[in-house]
Amino acid sequence: MDRKVFMVFDDFVTINTELLERTGLSLYRSEHHDDPFVRVERPSVPAWRAVDLLMGKIEDEERVRHRPSANISRDEQVGFVRVRYGGDDEDAIGATLYLADGSDTTKLVTRELNKLLKKYAHKDVVNELGTVYTDYYWTDAALASGKNWHLFLGKGVRKERNKNLGYRPKPT
Repeated sequence: MDRKVFMVFDDFVTINTELLERTGLSLYRSEHHDDPFVRVERPSVPAWRAVDLLMGKIEDEERVRHRPSANISRDEQVGFVRVRYGGDDEDAIGATLYLADGSDTTKLVTRELNKLLKKYAHKDVVNELGTVYTDYYWTDAALASGKNWHLFLGKGVRKERNKNLGYRPKPT
């Protein structure tokens, strides 16, 4: 299950808070790649601002809790869904990514996330060349922001690329 969604931060908080409520999973956050994951007891807006976020069952947390994300192998992440807010700046919004394996946890998250995306988002985007991407989603607030959409938000010397058009909703 890989999902890419163009959304503003408020949408990110709303959708993921509801996703946790529907699935009963726990949220784990790491402020930086070298910081250990900690379980978030009651996710609030600041809790969602982290470099690394994982959703998973509390009984599996010993594989990730109190360990830096940089030290956790892909095998140890089985059963967890990695959620990464795409970010935004004055010109663009980066795609929020949901990345996971084929575990039962992933199947649960995929099922509930699909319902939430039907409720809060629209499907299909096109790039500057007109190529259609059918597995990308976007929210009304992302469109209303007037910002460009990019899979990855440019930073540093690549920040100037954020001024390029990027993706847009697929014309109907």
